[in-house]
Parts: sequence; structure tokens; C-alpha cells
Amino acid sequence: MASLSPVIYVPLDSSLLGRVYDMYALTEKGKQQGVKLTMDKDRGLIIMEATSQAAVPLLQRYKDAVTLLSFGAPFQAAEKIIGDESVVLQIDLEDPILPSGDIKRILSRLIGKKGSVKQRIEAATNTSIFIKEPKVVVVGSFEAVEKAREAIRRIASGQPIPAVYKYLANLK
Repeated sequence: MASLSPVIYVPLDSSLLGRVYDMYALTEKGKQQGVKLTMDKDRGLIIMEATSQAAVPLLQRYKDAVTLLSFGAPFQAAEKIIGDESVVLQIDLEDPILPSGDIKRILSRLIGKKGSVKQRIEAATNTSIFIKEPKVVVVGSFEAVEKAREAIRRIASGQPIPAVYKYLANLK
């Protein structure tokens, strides 16, 4: 009996339609590694299929790469995630687990003046952070992503920014 190929379906984010070149490059890279990527505009999906057993572990990596592209990450960041051990964590600021609050206010606090708060979290935790309201994506090692997630949680819960900076300073 033939085994079915593992398939992942990802909602087609409209922002990806404007990144045709990046999606094409990702599709070509996928072909080389045994991952078939198809954009189904009619159903609004990106379909990822492993064409070999060896490619099955790569499916989640390609899903993460597509997520990064949809958040506006540069192609190099999306491509890099396929080949390394980075973790991609998506945080929904509307998640009921997080303290409720005005999303725009939380994002404003998270970004800071001229991106200063976001940059400080990235530098202190050695992560990359991408924001697309109401979600935030954090990329880095497992430990680094967890530290950044905690800093973001503190900001979302209304903790003063200097207190978040103190938390970040104590990480070193």
C-alpha cells in the first residue's frame, strides 16, 4: 500500500501576492529539497507537500518561512530558517491568555519611539521580531525566543518599559 505524502495547508496571506519573486525563489529551493509549494489563489491556500520521506521534516520549516514572508521579513531571513535550528514563535496579541488591552497601544509600546523598544528586545535576546497587527513573530534559538516572549508578555500586561529593560538587563 502506498503511503500518503504529508501535506501542510497555510492560508494565503494577501501580502504574499506582492512577493511573487520571493515565493518563486522559495518554491525553487523547495523543489531542490523535495518540498512542493503551490499557491492556490482560488481556495486562498499555500499547499506544501513532501515529495520524499527525507523532505517531511522540512515541511514545518517551509511553513515558518512562508509565515516570515507574510510578516514582511526579508527573503534571506525566510530562507535562513529552512536551514538552521531557529524557532519561530507567533504571538497573537488578541489571545485570551494575554492580558486584554488596546492592541494599538500594546504595539506602540512594543515598538517604541523609532523602534527603540523592539530593537532593545532583539539585541538583549538575540532574536528577530516581526510585527503585523495583531500578531508578532519572534525568531531565534528556543531559549532566546522564550526570553523575548516574556518581555513581550510584560509589555502587553502594562509593565513599565523601564521594568522590562531591567528584566532584559538581568538576562546577561
